[in-house]
Amino acid sequence: MKILMTGPNNDPAQSLGGIVTVINMILNNAPHTTDFFNRDLGTKNKTSTYLRKIKEFKRTLKNNTYDLIHFHFSFDNKSVIRDFMFLYLAKKKNIPLIVHFHGGVLAYQKSNSPLVKWILKAASQLIVLNEDEKESIQRLYNVSPEKVLILRNCIDMNEIPALDNQAPTYNRIIYFGRLHMPKGLKEIVEALKTIKAQQVPFKLDVYGSGPDQEWFLKALADNLGNSFEYKGVVWGAQKWHSLNDSDIFLLPSHGEGMPMALLEAMALGKSVVVSDVDAFKKVVVDNENGFLAQQRSSEDLARSLSTVLTNPAKQAEVGKKARATIEKEYSSDYYMKSLSSVYNSLLANAVR
Repeated sequence: MKILMTGPNNDPAQSLGGIVTVINMILNNAPHTTDFFNRDLGTKNKTSTYLRKIKEFKRTLKNNTYDLIHFHFSFDNKSVIRDFMFLYLAKKKNIPLIVHFHGGVLAYQKSNSPLVKWILKAASQLIVLNEDEKESIQRLYNVSPEKVLILRNCIDMNEIPALDNQAPTYNRIIYFGRLHMPKGLKEIVEALKTIKAQQVPFKLDVYGSGPDQEWFLKALADNLGNSFEYKGVVWGAQKWHSLNDSDIFLLPSHGEGMPMALLEAMALGKSVVVSDVDAFKKVVVDNENGFLAQQRSSEDLARSLSTVLTNPAKQAEVGKKARATIEKEYSSDYYMKSLSSVYNSLLANAVR
């Protein structure tokens, strides 16, 4: 079996995010030959880069014989327009085509674009991250249940580097992700401002970049002073060490698929404080293996943070249960077995 997988640049030094982590996990564990084609257009000369990438993709398809194509992308308007030609060329090969959605607004907000309709019809198999995305896509686009498979993000425990087993301090909070308002940035500022006024000790370390970086960092500096530090962007082993140096993982998003950083923090036995969006509630049970706060509520987020910051014993107990959850339900072994089953099923039913 020979697979062509395509997605954004999978070099974590140049392209951050959950899609890249999932792609590299599959490439590192695939039991069959898998080539990877990088569709990333970079930040400069995008039109000329796009035309060059299209030519390279055509050449890749022409010069190789593949059994199946696995296409990763975010289900949003920008990605649909940008990646449609790649999907069209892949479909022309007349081999099974997996379209793997990694979140995206179009999973929940219907688009009448003919491009979207074509993609959903052209795919031999759709893969989504959770039950809510599956149900929504079926309902909005009249897609059969058999065509939409849930494959939740997972953690390859073997990829975690050797880490220092330092004693926890119970007050080191980490934000790790895109600096974008829908991640709950305003709620973080307001909640931690409240916590600081209550004189509960903590230290917030922020990692990441994004369109709202300037506002977020200034708001934190103005309201938290020396209780906050911006640590930049990290990846690979450095990412794991940064997560390990924290006690509490914070992500009060307004909506998510299944962020890898959350699973990684839980795999390290960290207490997680996240919003009660549906995707998070699939993995986090409030007050058991993590803490859920009402989405878009800085008051409830402050309450959850205060609970975990002032109860070290509870924090440790929740962290242990978080790691057990990942080991039992979100392992890469289960993920790869499920994906291989999809590949084999599609190839068995393929018509050449």
